[in-house]
Amino acid sequence: MTDASDANADLKAKMREALDRKNAANHPSEADGQSHGHEKAHGPEVAGGAAPKMHRRKAGGGGA
Repeated sequence: MTDASDANADLKAKMREALDRKNAANHPSEADGQSHGHEKAHGPEVAGGAAPKMHRRKAGGGGA
């Protein structure tokens, strides 16, 4: 049982290390001060936006 738990702990450690490397590569620190395009859009690309939503009644008769 100890061999299995040691192997499991070793595998978890390797996976955690790989995840930490991945997160460090994809999410640079705030110290950089650079935006990498992962923010919501602001400014002229948003001006106007989508057309306002229009309420539509359900099709079909009332049936009286």
